[in-house]
Amino acid sequence: MEWALFLKAVLALAFVLGLMLLTLWAVKYLEVRGVKNRFMRRLQNERRIDVVEVKRIDARNSLVLVRRDDSEYLLVLGSSQNLVLDANIKVKK
Repeated sequence: MEWALFLKAVLALAFVLGLMLLTLWAVKYLEVRGVKNRFMRRLQNERRIDVVEVKRIDARNSLVLVRRDDSEYLLVLGSSQNLVLDANIKVKK
């Protein structure tokens, strides 16, 4: 009777490890085939807002250049207040 319980435990462990390996193989297969890459590329094409550059002024304040469509905005982001320094900067192409 004892060997039957031991055999059942070993078979259950082998089954769980097999499921884990199958899942790992499926993830690698889908990544190699480009499913993830195609989906991410489509999401990036639909984005309208992009952070072009971030510069730290001090520990609490940052200078951020943000692009939306064909305009850029220069923002000062801080702990107490946020300012728009320059709006509607034309994008150089």
